[in-house]
Amino acid sequence: MSYAARMDANPELLSAVMAFEPPVHLFGGVAEDAFLHGSWVRPHDDIDVLVFRDDLPRHLENAAAIGFQRFEIRFQPLPEVPVVVGAIHRRSNLEISVYDRSPDGAPFFYMVDADDQVVRVLMPHDMFDFPASAIDGVEVRTISPLAQYQIRAGIAAAGGFGPLRQKDVAAQRALHDRFFSDVAPETLAPTIVAATGT
Repeated sequence: MSYAARMDANPELLSAVMAFEPPVHLFGGVAEDAFLHGSWVRPHDDIDVLVFRDDLPRHLENAAAIGFQRFEIRFQPLPEVPVVVGAIHRRSNLEISVYDRSPDGAPFFYMVDADDQVVRVLMPHDMFDFPASAIDGVEVRTISPLAQYQIRAGIAAAGGFGPLRQKDVAAQRALHDRFFSDVAPETLAPTIVAATGT
């Protein structure tokens, strides 16, 4: 669902978001523009950032300081456990997604499957170790291409949001061709487990 008009490049906003403490990482379409093209190549519905759950209150304060003050919950599969919150300011849409960590430190995010059951999509331990990229000269931190691929693949495999959009299918193909061309796509799928004991 789109919450704002399509956004054109906004280097000032990207710089402001990259100044958040503790640091945040881009994912989604803007991140793909960064590590596939090095430039904002098309309009986007939003700027997606990924934060650890314990840091969410601080990042809501960071966002409020740059004008994003009225956040709404956009996806919450468990009571009191928001996974996506978003706010709009001056026609820019900032969406903050939240990940959790297992006892061994492995990152994961909550999703729903086709039966509306809550699952955990497990992410690679090194998802935040990818070197900094740039968009039109603005240095940005992104999750790794593998993590980006697996987030989308995990959402699709879980099935709760239906099939991928055509633009997402094309983005997955571009990621595969650039970074994983010698790997069968099915071997890149993330592990998905039932969200028991939450």
